[in-house]
Amino acid sequence: MKSFSTLLTAFGLVKSGIAGYTLQDDYSPSKFFDMFDFFTGADPTHGFVEYVDQATAQSNSLIGTFQDSVTMGVDNSSITTTGRQSVRLSSKASYNEALVILDLAHMPGSVCGSWPGKRSVIY
Repeated sequence: MKSFSTLLTAFGLVKSGIAGYTLQDDYSPSKFFDMFDFFTGADPTHGFVEYVDQATAQSNSLIGTFQDSVTMGVDNSSITTTGRQSVRLSSKASYNEALVILDLAHMPGSVCGSWPGKRSVIY
């Protein structure tokens, strides 16, 4: 399976003081999926997708951690009438102000089926 996107490191840094930031949350691979809730309801956008829980996503190789990276993907081999299995994550934490540092090995272009959530803005 080709990896849909790979996230190497993400840190939630919260602004403190005039010009400093402090580490509030560490999204390292060993903790990454614990920082999110897996959405398993019907697709609110009525797409051709079946969102799965963490255990199903892991057993079907839709998510994984390998050395210092995280992978997330979509089922790209099954033929189905109910929609392709995929993951939809919502972070457990929220921030008013933050600096997020990502090291992405692969991020899909703006194509059908891939987009960030409404509030997923990276500066």
